[in-house]
Amino acid sequence: MKRLLLICLILSAWSVCYAVDPPIEELRKRSFQLPLECDGQTVMVTFVKLRGRDNFVNVGIGIYGEPAIDTATKGRLVIPDSVVAPDGKKCYVRAVRRQAFAHCTGLTEVVLPQTLCDIGDQSFLGCTSLRQITIPSSIKVIYPAAFRQCPSLRLIRVEKEDLFTIFSDIFDLETVEEAILMIPAGKENMYRNSLVFGLFRYRMEDFDHLK
Repeated sequence: MKRLLLICLILSAWSVCYAVDPPIEELRKRSFQLPLECDGQTVMVTFVKLRGRDNFVNVGIGIYGEPAIDTATKGRLVIPDSVVAPDGKKCYVRAVRRQAFAHCTGLTEVVLPQTLCDIGDQSFLGCTSLRQITIPSSIKVIYPAAFRQCPSLRLIRVEKEDLFTIFSDIFDLETVEEAILMIPAGKENMYRNSLVFGLFRYRMEDFDHLK
């Protein structure tokens, strides 16, 4: 019975991950670009409004080979909790879409918003200079290969204090063996039992979040 339940959960998550996207033409019509600061430089970032939910946006269109920013961007990029769309509406950032920052080899850090629910598959694939990432407490799911091929990634701070969906292959083995995983204070047992975070050699409880 437990095995059947586990299989159902895996299939359910898999179907969500690989659900059919809207047509590319529709995604492009709902997309727009806004300037954000990245280490003193202005970077144009692509956002896409959610269908039927005009007060939410995703970062990136979610098309393979079409990142949300110029792949030559360097430094620390801060994604705000909300942006103002061209129609004047305030929109909350809900997800980082598939390959949104893939192969942005000059990014050293991306500060994710506290409104973020999803980190898409391969969203940070090949970010070879990425040194640290903070996964916000609002996160609900991280999809496959999100942080693969990130050899410089050495600090991962997870602010989530309860369980969320995470696929088993989001990090490379090198990251699991070498990076420091910062977790909320008092949540060591929960993270130790995680199929992904439990593999990290270096886990530290982050007491600063209690201040």
